[in-house]
Amino acid sequence: MNIILKTINQAVTFLLEIAMLVAYGYYGMSLPWTFFPRLLFAIFLVAVVIVLWGIFAAPKSARRLKMPFLTIFRTSVFLISAFLLFQAGQKNMAILLVGLTIVTQTTGYYMEK
Repeated sequence: MNIILKTINQAVTFLLEIAMLVAYGYYGMSLPWTFFPRLLFAIFLVAVVIVLWGIFAAPKSARRLKMPFLTIFRTSVFLISAFLLFQAGQKNMAILLVGLTIVTQTTGYYMEK
């Protein structure tokens, strides 16, 4: 049973990672600027998150954070993306992202501990 729960949690977390990147990009594109600055800012936000995730949270990273710091980092990045979605007017999606973050990161913490 634990292996099934862990696999489901990892799959949902992966989908959450993709949603997080979309959320950062969506926020950048929702700003009241002209198109080109919005596009550059959206790309910049997504790139920064990808680099930070690759350094601190990627499974094969030499600098991957240890527990509980890994969970704190992942939760923070996910919740920031939810906040940005909320700021961009996507309140329901932000609430869904917060709920999934709480469930997946709590479950992941106790399974990886």
